[in-house]
Amino acid sequence: MSVTDKWMAAVGAVSSLGAAGFWLWASLVSIADNQDTFIAALQRTSKINAIAATCAAVASICATYAFVKLS
Repeated sequence: MSVTDKWMAAVGAVSSLGAAGFWLWASLVSIADNQDTFIAALQRTSKINAIAATCAAVASICATYAFVKLS
């Protein structure tokens, strides 16, 4: 296993854990019944989801690298 392989595996593992953590955090954001705070909570959840999706994209790139390397 080369140094590049180890780095890709480490980045992929950290990114996948980050995605799981951010999606858990986004799911725990409380949404109030008040319309004024409802929009702000939705925007906060959307931003957290965007970070999680970015982490998942990085993890999938690392997994693709490993898949292609093993093929």
